[in-house]
Amino acid sequence: MKKTIRRTLFGILLVALVAVGAGLHAVWPFLAYPVVTVDIQRKVPLPPEHNEQFLAGVAVRDITTPIGIPKMGYSAWARDADGFRNRLKTRAFYLKPAGGEPLLVLQADLPASSLVLQRRVAELVAEKTDVAVHNLSLHVTHTHSGPGQYFASDFYNTFGSNRPGFDPDVFDFLAQQMAAAVIEAYEQRRPAKLAIGQTELYGATKNRAMGAYVLNENVADKQQNDAAALRAVNPKLTLVRLDALTESGDYRPLGAFSTFAIHGTGIPPFTHPYHGDVWAFFERELENNIQHHYQSPWPVVHGPFEANHGDNNPNYRMGLRGDIETRRIGLSLAQRAWQLFQSLDDELTEQVDLTSAQRELDVLNLSEEDRGLLCERAMVGTAVVGAAKNDEVFPISYLPPFQRGWPDDGDGDCHAGKRWMLSKLQAWGLEPSRYPHQISISAFRINELVLVGLPFEITFEAGNRMAAAVQEAVTQHGGGIRHIVMSSHTNGFFGYSTTREEYSAQWYEGGHTIYGPNTTLFLARESKELVAMMLQQPGYADLPRQWQFKLASARYFPEVIPPQGNRVQLLPPTYVDAAANQESYWQWQVLDVNPGSLQLHQPLISVEVSDDGEHFTTLLDDQGLDLQIIHDGPSDGGMSRYYLRWYNPEIAIPGRWFRFRLEPRNGQDRFFSSVFR
Repeated sequence: MKKTIRRTLFGILLVALVAVGAGLHAVWPFLAYPVVTVDIQRKVPLPPEHNEQFLAGVAVRDITTPIGIPKMGYSAWARDADGFRNRLKTRAFYLKPAGGEPLLVLQADLPASSLVLQRRVAELVAEKTDVAVHNLSLHVTHTHSGPGQYFASDFYNTFGSNRPGFDPDVFDFLAQQMAAAVIEAYEQRRPAKLAIGQTELYGATKNRAMGAYVLNENVADKQQNDAAALRAVNPKLTLVRLDALTESGDYRPLGAFSTFAIHGTGIPPFTHPYHGDVWAFFERELENNIQHHYQSPWPVVHGPFEANHGDNNPNYRMGLRGDIETRRIGLSLAQRAWQLFQSLDDELTEQVDLTSAQRELDVLNLSEEDRGLLCERAMVGTAVVGAAKNDEVFPISYLPPFQRGWPDDGDGDCHAGKRWMLSKLQAWGLEPSRYPHQISISAFRINELVLVGLPFEITFEAGNRMAAAVQEAVTQHGGGIRHIVMSSHTNGFFGYSTTREEYSAQWYEGGHTIYGPNTTLFLARESKELVAMMLQQPGYADLPRQWQFKLASARYFPEVIPPQGNRVQLLPPTYVDAAANQESYWQWQVLDVNPGSLQLHQPLISVEVSDDGEHFTTLLDDQGLDLQIIHDGPSDGGMSRYYLRWYNPEIAIPGRWFRFRLEPRNGQDRFFSSVFR
């Protein structure tokens, strides 16, 4: 009996010690990491020029960060980047109506948006453009295979990635590249026309949280099977097409930006390379189709980003998740978007009604009017540790209280049925200011389209309710508006926004709704009010004059080591045949400069082709989708080993020779592999 009591007490003590240890480990970065301060001013931009007709400009910059940066999206299940499978980009779309303020839609292949990043970009471009901070909105694809460490809150800099801390170098790199895109888009502005279209696409997505979704009172179909999950999604693909005046006097496509509701989770956890996920194939394939068909005299640009996607996953076939399924789904999006783009040939107009608005609220200092729906402080639930459906990790995701659908009975606090992760230790270790608390709500109108941008991952039904509230403002104050889009991941990141019914189930999405069960009600009200103000007062802005962010920091940018050696072929190119859930590829092992000197955001890899084995021309480069670089570890003299891969290669054309080409880097000349065929 005494032994049993001692064992029980020992077990209780062990569990307590583990809990305390986990809590201390979680809060250690907040206690020990050095704090950096980011000060940003709301600068006055150049005065808008008076233009008699609609103007547009687009530009692209590469935002592929270096090897070794922690990746964001899968939290602890992510891995540091070891290279890229495809490059990450940012795309700027400058729109200027006749006689009005401009709009700058900035898209990025990133895991989440960031308030401090958006504010910094606006500060950087103010002296060289007429783009004000309230006219610039930052939207992302939410790929889970991109870098982290650039957020406005310690919470997501610490727990969003596999390693903690705000990295000033990652932040500065992204801000500079984005600002360069904005400035170029402004400088490239020219007379243009615009058209807006919307279509539907089912089958590319499925609802991953049906157990929570069917609790919504207005959902009549309570089935939770696969067929129902394919219906419980936002199928709307909305596209804004831009054509510009050429030197020849005709109009050709500049490109487009678009929205769709799909998680960037086709590539699973535990993978290393940067990857644009389904969005990369969506982006590049539509660009290629437009360029080939219309023969524009400039590179065509497509910048897609999220609609209300919070519980909408890619519809990958179970057991086949990865590159092949990601390509299949991304190409299906591109095909539907291509049909929509072509259908707008006769809809283009230079008569553009455009306005935008933005408001910022501090959750920790709300006015009496705004207080009441959001909880006074953020709190994450245990369901977040268990992960979203299909991202579970054995055994933790299947253990109460981390298992989804495990709410507590509610103890009367604002967070209702949410089980607090680490219980009171979370409140003790993480001050309210460590969580995101400055909410930027933005909106813009372009002719028949109103888009509201929110820094949340908005579930399908939550988005429906927000759109219904916005429709009330449109009905009262607007005319001719046919499309309302609620865009997740705009100008910041606050976790999720579920309906109150979905929240009560405490699946991953509800556990990650950090400001409580009434978040959607609050955002619906604020979105409605902002759109009403925008339609009544074009250019409305309610923003501070300056910002200051104090963030626990860490450095992950690789050190630049002057290379002492030379590029060397370690192994000649070798063919690897396709296998179960694996594409075929050629692989070349090479010695090259260290990751700090490699500059992944600059063109690096190409494949050349020859019909005689002597005279070569470029067949494809790393701006596409099928060239990969993988860091295989350091070597001597500031050099490192790498694998280069060419996926889905040509294999059935006789009489052709190929070779890899590496562009110059850090004193190293252009370098070629041995010839292969």
